[in-house]
Amino acid sequence: MRATNKITAAIRANDLPTYQRERYPAIQEGEFVRFTDEDLHGVDFDQFVMGFFVFQNCNLDDAKHIYGQPIYFTNSSVRNVDFRGVKAIIEAEDCDFRGMKYDEETQFVYGSGKLATRSRFINCKLDDETRDFLRQQGAEIN
Repeated sequence: MRATNKITAAIRANDLPTYQRERYPAIQEGEFVRFTDEDLHGVDFDQFVMGFFVFQNCNLDDAKHIYGQPIYFTNSSVRNVDFRGVKAIIEAEDCDFRGMKYDEETQFVYGSGKLATRSRFINCKLDDETRDFLRQQGAEIN
């Protein structure tokens, strides 16, 4: 079983001790943790800082507490995800983010002006309200 299979199982079970045991020393801080073709529908990521997590062809519909920087999504479904109170830098391409939940504390951009670090949503499905929210924050949408 790949390390990420065990990490995925620990996250699904909301089991932080097992997650830490399976992730370290196999994948250190600052190294990418890659998830491919995983079903993480409805998962609560509250205990798991997700910086350098990469999701490819994954289902994260109805998940909550996705936070960290950077987080990468490619060809994934991220519908109805709860980003309320979350601070994250997201790099997303060809994903579905319709139904995103957010509030006044949600941040997808750190800093301001030319030095700001901005989330990017490339060729993603967004509802109009979410698109407006992301643009107001200064996220890049293509």
